[in-house]
Parts: sequence; structure tokens; C-alpha cells
Amino acid sequence: MNHAKDITEQLLTGAAIADALDDLATLRLDIFLEFPYLYRGLREDEIKYLNTYAEAPDACVIVAYDGHAVIGAATGMPLIHEDASTLEAFAGTTFPLNDAYYVGELLFRPAYRNCGLGHKLLARLESHIRSLGRYREITCATVERPDDHPLRPPDYIPITRFLARTGFARLPGVTTNFIWRETDGIVRDHPMQFWSRELL
Repeated sequence: MNHAKDITEQLLTGAAIADALDDLATLRLDIFLEFPYLYRGLREDEIKYLNTYAEAPDACVIVAYDGHAVIGAATGMPLIHEDASTLEAFAGTTFPLNDAYYVGELLFRPAYRNCGLGHKLLARLESHIRSLGRYREITCATVERPDDHPLRPPDYIPITRFLARTGFARLPGVTTNFIWRETDGIVRDHPMQFWSRELL
């Protein structure tokens, strides 16, 4: 079913983000249970993480609604305000940290995927970033999973396809590792690959 025409969006910045923290945490906790994340998180950790968007200068959240239900979101902040493990991935590169904006998430509930909403929210996010007048690159990171992972669904469409279609390119050698508890209860190390493109 194509829901794209029924969706409304709201761009939040600063203290306004705090009002959406609980809904955003629920969205993340639900979606990140899925492959490729397989992440079993804690609400208090999600709230703490999401609150960084309310506090970081120039950060923003775009919330997508179907009626009053939150069905998707895009998040972003200047790369320079990201955590140390993210910034360390760029050590030794010529990547312009001070001129880059980091896209943290672009998430939708399953019924709202593959109907153009990802392109729509990304375009809205880019428009906001351009309005800030300080950034010329956008970057993001994807979790690396083997193609033969036993929990990979047969109909799984990797986010890398969307990134390639929207002009992002893999940054060779720019990787980091994040540790989280997976759905089987085991804490594992996860390689993350960075992508970027010029802000259009």
C-alpha cells in the first residue's frame, strides 16, 4: 500500500526535540530489532542518546506522522558534535569534519517503506542543512553484515541501495566499530562503514 500521500512531517530543532523523545525512542527500539541491526536496546539509553539532538547546535529531527502515529524519522547533527568513536573513523583523512553534517537515522515502520518517503525526508533534511549555510558534505554510516548472515530475511533490501541511488559513495577505509547487545542477548562488536556526498 502506498502511504506516501497521507504522511505529514514536522521538523524539530533545539528544545522542541525533547517533546518527541519518547516516540522516537519507541520507533528506534522497534525498528532496530530488525535485521541488519538486531539491536535489543534499553529505553533509558535511547532517551539519553536522542537527547543529544536536543542539545547539539544545528542538530535536527524530522518526524513523519500518519495521523497522530509516528511512523518514521530522520535525524542529523554536525559531524563535529558526534561521539569520539565516530570522529576517530576520519582520523588521518582529508575529510572536512567542520563542514560535514551527519545523518544519524532514516527510519520507517515496515508498512511505510519503499514508497518514496525516504527520498522525501532526505530532501527535507538536506533543505534544512542548506539553510544553515555552514555545511557542504553529508555523511552517514551503515552496519556491515555478511550476505549469508543466518538472520538476513529473503526479501531484505539493504540501505546501501538507497544510498547509491541518492548519490552517496562509500568512503574507503573510513570505518568504526560499535558494540551493542543483539536480540539473542549476546553483546557483539559491529563494523560500521561511512558514506558521503556533497550537499546538493
